[in-house]
Amino acid sequence: MDISSTPVPEDGCQAEDIEKEALALKNLQEVMAEIEGHLAQKAKQRSRIHSAIQNRPEESYFSKLDSSIKKNTAFVRKLKNFTEAQKEGILKDINTLNLTKYISEVANAIVEAKLKMTDIASILQVCTVLHEKYVDFSPQLLEAWQKVLSLKKDEKIPNPSKTRVDVRFYADLISWGVLTPKEGLPLLGSFLTNLINGDKEEHNSATIILAFCKFCGEDYAGLVSQKLVQDAERFKLTVPTSSWLPPDKRQNVKNLLRDYYASLCKHLTQDHKELQNFERQNRRILQTKGELSSERKEKQEMLNQSFTKLLNMTQQFADILGEELPELRQDTSPRDEECSVLELCGENMSDQARETLNDLLWENEEARQFYENLPNLSVYLPNLIPKVSTEPVPTPDPADQLIDIEKEAKEIEEGQSVKEEGDEDIKPAELEDEKEDVDVPVSLQSNKVLLDSFLTTLSACVNREMIDSAAIEFSTNLNTKHNRKKLVRALFTVQRTRLDLLPFYSRLVATLHPYIPEVATDLCNFLRQDFKYHVRKKDQINIETKVKIVRFIGELTKFGMYPRADALQCFKQLLLNFAHHYIEMTCHLIETCGRFLLHHPDSHQRTKVYLDQMMRKKSMLASDSRYLTMIENAYYQVVPVDSSARSSHIKIRPPLHQYIRQLLFVELGNKGSTNKILKQLRKLNWKDPATASYAIRCLTSAWKVKFPNIRTLAGVVAELTLYQEFVGHRVVDAVLEDIRWSLEFPISKFNQRRVSMAKYLAELYNYRMVESSVVFKVLYTCITFGVSFDYSIESDLDQPDNLMRFRLVLTILDTCGVFFSSGLAKKRFDYYLVYLQYYYWFKRSLPIWTDDNPFPVAIDFGMRDMFSSMRPKLKPYKNLQEAAEAVETLEKELMNKLSQAMPELQMDGVLGDDTLACIEEEDMEDGEEIREGDDDFMDDEQSLSRSMSQMTTRGETTQPDDETHNVEDDRCVVTAPKKAFCPEDDDFMAALDRMVAENIHDRGKEVTKPPAVDIAIPWQVKASLKKPCDGTDKNFLGDSLGGELGGALAAAEASASAIVTPSSPVTVDNPTVNFVLMTRKGNKPQFKNLAVPSDSELALNLRNREEAEKAEKERVKKLTLDFNERQEEEEFQDLYAGANRPAVHNVNRDRRGRFQHPKGVPDAELIFGGPRKNR
Repeated sequence: MDISSTPVPEDGCQAEDIEKEALALKNLQEVMAEIEGHLAQKAKQRSRIHSAIQNRPEESYFSKLDSSIKKNTAFVRKLKNFTEAQKEGILKDINTLNLTKYISEVANAIVEAKLKMTDIASILQVCTVLHEKYVDFSPQLLEAWQKVLSLKKDEKIPNPSKTRVDVRFYADLISWGVLTPKEGLPLLGSFLTNLINGDKEEHNSATIILAFCKFCGEDYAGLVSQKLVQDAERFKLTVPTSSWLPPDKRQNVKNLLRDYYASLCKHLTQDHKELQNFERQNRRILQTKGELSSERKEKQEMLNQSFTKLLNMTQQFADILGEELPELRQDTSPRDEECSVLELCGENMSDQARETLNDLLWENEEARQFYENLPNLSVYLPNLIPKVSTEPVPTPDPADQLIDIEKEAKEIEEGQSVKEEGDEDIKPAELEDEKEDVDVPVSLQSNKVLLDSFLTTLSACVNREMIDSAAIEFSTNLNTKHNRKKLVRALFTVQRTRLDLLPFYSRLVATLHPYIPEVATDLCNFLRQDFKYHVRKKDQINIETKVKIVRFIGELTKFGMYPRADALQCFKQLLLNFAHHYIEMTCHLIETCGRFLLHHPDSHQRTKVYLDQMMRKKSMLASDSRYLTMIENAYYQVVPVDSSARSSHIKIRPPLHQYIRQLLFVELGNKGSTNKILKQLRKLNWKDPATASYAIRCLTSAWKVKFPNIRTLAGVVAELTLYQEFVGHRVVDAVLEDIRWSLEFPISKFNQRRVSMAKYLAELYNYRMVESSVVFKVLYTCITFGVSFDYSIESDLDQPDNLMRFRLVLTILDTCGVFFSSGLAKKRFDYYLVYLQYYYWFKRSLPIWTDDNPFPVAIDFGMRDMFSSMRPKLKPYKNLQEAAEAVETLEKELMNKLSQAMPELQMDGVLGDDTLACIEEEDMEDGEEIREGDDDFMDDEQSLSRSMSQMTTRGETTQPDDETHNVEDDRCVVTAPKKAFCPEDDDFMAALDRMVAENIHDRGKEVTKPPAVDIAIPWQVKASLKKPCDGTDKNFLGDSLGGELGGALAAAEASASAIVTPSSPVTVDNPTVNFVLMTRKGNKPQFKNLAVPSDSELALNLRNREEAEKAEKERVKKLTLDFNERQEEEEFQDLYAGANRPAVHNVNRDRRGRFQHPKGVPDAELIFGGPRKNR
């Protein structure tokens, strides 16, 4: 049966292959037909232009067109800002305007326009029409292009993006026939030649040449895509080519482009080699140092980006030109630890290798400067002669060195200590110093005060500048034999707690060493002797002194004062006696100079062996955890962690899973990313069980999201449920299951996860994904599940010292407790607070909490904050007895209500258990209110906010025994918002449009008058008018304009009585108004008083204007006050109506979206009653 069925799939595969071949042939024929149509269209366009220029209109035709400057300049301005949408308007303007005198401006505007690639076809049609009508257009256009495309040798392109479009535009002008090949090709050829020849090194203009090849390569070089040629050869078809240019010219352009491609390939190969070398150096640094500097990371990222960009352009050039891509050889060098630090060193070390070695030796550039750049004392003391010999240190034979290292490794592993000569009678170095101090000659006591002052200030030198100054001062003023001994003693006897001075003292010794080597030699001898003394003594005291000795040795080693071989010998001696204080001494020595010894070529191999032996001894060490931690910290501070061990534990996920995790765990919470994440999640294949299961698992993992972003994650789930209903159900089920699991297995390492899931559940309630009954069930479970209220019985699920459940409850209440403020949820919350306080006081009264181990204040403060924010008027219970009495009273009250509502229910044994059970706190009255609230369900549904999930229920009863209610409780209805169409909306929109149209029509008829601008009165004149002659204190000043030369500045009294001038008495029969007339003589203004009768037109106009302005202000003030009073009255009525409105038991329906004010400026005319009249 199997044999007979085998030919069937073969026939199916053959049929499928035939179908694919037919489809490919059809696509190829369509592409070739498109190419032929494009070439035919260009040929037809060239012939049409050639015939059109022979029949250009005469001058009488242009005289009938519009020649106004305004319209012609506007047309030129349009061309400078040309877009594809303006094509029809510009073609229409060409037929109505006479552009004979503006052809040069039109040509320059077309060339200077900032076009896009999509605008080329439209601007070509405009140029064609202009060329057909105007004889001078083509020469002027060519002249304008010569200014733009005139490129000198080695000249940089200022704006590559515009040049890329310009080159294609100019080439299409030639191929369309607007410019003749004889006129246009020389400019194009010179531009491309200079551009290519000047860009064969950096290839900054590769995008310009690539655009020319894509859009114009078919006409000028006969370029065809390599894929198209291969398909045509497979189906034995001929690719149509353009015959517009002669073959020799096309071949010249093609050769020029191939030369540029060859240089591009060479550049790509060099960049690839440079990138590989840099990556190889980074691998070496990672193997030896463990990390890369930020500069090297940035440089590698920049090299990767430039190489990727260059490779992309090279691939596009290869496809267009039909060439092969260059072979990029991969790096085959070993990538393991064999590429060690020793390869970086040598006699002919390059600058790059030296820089790499410096990065390995020192932590940063500042440390390298501190240990290597020392001041030159010969600058300050020219007579000083260096005393240190510069003979090179003989390098040992590598073979002998490896043999010695192997022997030492065996000695350390076996614990054999080799005794040196004189080890038995080693004494501390201080005794020799005291003997030397007794024999100080009397002749050297003259500068004792100066030396003591120098040594006193030496302990205050805590930076590089101060210690360098101290070295210069000692070498210039205190450089004697006795002072050198005193200096060595002072350096050696530094306080054991001042470890911060050791690097600076070592720098002082290194600075003096070239000219005063005795200081370094004596100090190193003292340290070596004291180190041997402490190692041989093997006591468990003076640990601070021992640490000071080894750290001093390490600092001097980094300055090169203490021989590296001796430092390694100290390391070896400590490893031979690797216990107690010697462990601490070893760790301090490694922390100080371990990095330097490991990465220095001379000591690399030996240090590496010693470190390995130290870790072996650590594995066999039966010591306390403090020593183990010190050893690991010291080792990993020098040797980087092996990345291969960590990479073996990395889980490899499919790309789709990685993308889902990237969306939810990385991008979630970024500004403006919520809508994008929701759209991407909607695009997933939710019909695939594997994809849907993984996405739901990620949506459930709230502990992997940043804590503030849990709210956003809940919002995403709520929005996604509108499109995939099962997502919300499965996420809520998983969250509840996780919370239950965390209560059943109270493991401390999952505490953060438990808090996150509690927060997530509360946020899901805020987005209406769960009912309040579910939240209260979880809250009751937190204080009842596995809880023992008997002091003699200890529960494994709720240990006496475990207060994690309080944190879960407080997290839930802090997130969604504010919504338990009305209706049925308020009663439930009040009942729950009674039981929560009982649980709180029970946990607090446990005997585990004593004065030495007090109850955590964080829980106490959390409870207080919860009460102050949720129920500020509620008085909390003060002890366990009050809480127990409250619980008993509450249970009796609820049982009485339950027995009245359901008398057939047997109440025996309900309260028999001592454990606190989850009670049912609602009564029949609440159920009646729920049934009343069902009638308003549809009205409440329409007001739900779009940003929240549209999940509501028919009721919220928590009777677990009533199956009929249980069906309604657990059912959630997911509905999307629907727009309700009604005729009132259409009538409203029609009335609104009509009102807006009438308002615009009325406003168009109004004549707007510019307001009169008053000239301010000069302060000299105003001061003279402050005191009128009639003895009154008040004076009213008004301003007006008049006069042709300088204008008139008037000051008028506003009162009905006259103002008297100083020269005339007061007359009631002839009241006047005093004006000040300003005239100008030369550059100096002059002011003259002018008395005008109060009944004159000037005075009457002034008074009428002031009275009209005052009346207008009073009217606006009255309207504003009336508007405020009306608004306050409406707000009061709303508050009164809200207070008397019957309570709705579904709290979720009571939440409305925040009111959003209408955008834009309010309609002032609608508020103040019609348009203002002209005055």
